[in-house]
Amino acid sequence: MAPRLAMLLIACTALVADATWLPAHGAGPESRYLELAADRIVAGRSGALLEATVDMPRAGWIYLQSDGVYAPLDAAQANVYITVDGKPASNDSIIDWRGSSAPNRHGFNAVGAVRVPAGKVRVALHARTVDGRAMVMAGANLSIVTTSATHVAEARLPAASPWLAFDTRDTPEGTPIPERGRHTLLTAAARNSTGPVVAMASGHSYVSTSPGDAMWGIYLNGRESPLDSATWSINDLFALGAEVQAPMFAQALYLSPPRDSEVQLVASESPYYQPLMASTNAARYRVGADTRLVALSGGMRVVGRGLAPGHDYAEKGRHRRYAYVCIGTNGFRPEKCPPAGGDVVLGQGRACIPPGHNGVVMFSAKSRIQGDDADPGGKVTLRIRINGKDVGRASEQTLGPIPHSVSTRTIGASYLATGKRALAPGCHDVEAVARATGDFRNLSLNADLPLLWFD
Repeated sequence: MAPRLAMLLIACTALVADATWLPAHGAGPESRYLELAADRIVAGRSGALLEATVDMPRAGWIYLQSDGVYAPLDAAQANVYITVDGKPASNDSIIDWRGSSAPNRHGFNAVGAVRVPAGKVRVALHARTVDGRAMVMAGANLSIVTTSATHVAEARLPAASPWLAFDTRDTPEGTPIPERGRHTLLTAAARNSTGPVVAMASGHSYVSTSPGDAMWGIYLNGRESPLDSATWSINDLFALGAEVQAPMFAQALYLSPPRDSEVQLVASESPYYQPLMASTNAARYRVGADTRLVALSGGMRVVGRGLAPGHDYAEKGRHRRYAYVCIGTNGFRPEKCPPAGGDVVLGQGRACIPPGHNGVVMFSAKSRIQGDDADPGGKVTLRIRINGKDVGRASEQTLGPIPHSVSTRTIGASYLATGKRALAPGCHDVEAVARATGDFRNLSLNADLPLLWFD
C-alpha cells in the first residue's frame, strides 16, 4: 500500500496567472531558440551544452523543451536535462546502453514549466554519463518560451513508481485500455474556461527482469484520448535488442475540452493486438523519478495540429495503438509502402498568425517507430517543415541489426519560431516529415497526433 500512496503524493504546482504580466500578442518576444552547432562528446558531467539568459520583464512562467539525439560511444548510461538558474527544471531524459546487444542512436526529449521572478534568468541544457562516453549530436535544441498561456500546471514524479505490470489480454484495436491494464502516474489541472488545452509529458522508464514494451499515454478527465488528440509513447525495454532504460515522451492537444479539465499521464503496456490473443505483454518496469506532465491553457491565440494526410481517423477508430503509416520499403510491399529514402508527410496543417501577433510559436512533432525482425536496419528521421522549408534539425533513430529492428522507440522533433525567424501574419503550411534510409521491409511510424503548435 505504501508505494501506491507515495505515487499519489506527487509534487504538483499550478497557477491561475495574473493576466497583466502576460504578453498580449503571443508568447513573449524574449523567448529563445538555441541549437547545438557541433557534436559534443560527454564523459561524466558536462558543462552546459546550450545556455541563454532571458530578461523577464515581470514574474511569470516559462515553458521549456529540448529535443535531440544521443549516440553510444561506450556501453554507458546517458542523461540530458534542463536547468534554470542552476536548478533542475525538467525531467531526466535517460538512456542506458549497458548490456545492450543492439546499442543505437536514440532521440531524447525534456520538458518543464517554471515560474521565475522578474529580471535575468539563466536557462541551460546539460548532459551527463555513467560508465563511459556518449555523444550528443549537432542540432540538439533548447526552446525557452515565455508562454502566453494564462494557466500553467506542472506535475512531477518525486520518486520512481512502483514496479508496474499489466494485464492487457483481449484488448483489440479500437478498444480502450481496461482499468487492469493502466495506472495513473500524474495529474495536472488545466483550469481551462474556454479554448484549447496543450499537454506535454516526458521522462524515462526502466525494466526489471521481465522485458517488454512499456507504453505511456495522456488522458483527459480519466478517459483515453482519441487518436487525433494525443500520442502514445512506447519503448521496448529489452537488453538483448534495445535498451534497459530509455526516454519516453508524449503530447496532447484538446481543442474544446470541458471546463476545468484535468490531464493525466497514464502508464500501460503495448497490448498484443490480435482480438483473441490469450497472452499479455510481459513488460515489468518502473517510471523514473522527475518524470513530468505540463498543461497549458487560456490566452494562447495560435494553437493547432497537423494530422496524417492519408489516415482516415474517423473510419479507423478513436482508440488504436497501431495506426501505422508506412514510410519506407526495400521492395517487400511496394503496393503499401513508398520506397525507402524518400520523404513522407506524417502530419500536416496550417498555422495562421493573426494581425498584431508577434509570430512567436512553438512546434512539436512526435511519433513511434516500428520495424520488422527481418530488417537489416538503417536510420529513421523526423523533422518539421514550414512553408516547404526545413526548420530546426531532424531527430533520428538508428535500428538494427537483424532481428533488433523490431524494437519500438519514440521519436520527436521541435522548433520555436522566434526572433528574426518569427512567423509573419497570415497562414503557414506546417508539416512533420519522416524518412527511412536503409534496408527495411515496411518501416512505419504512427498517425496519432504527429504535430501540434502553440504560442
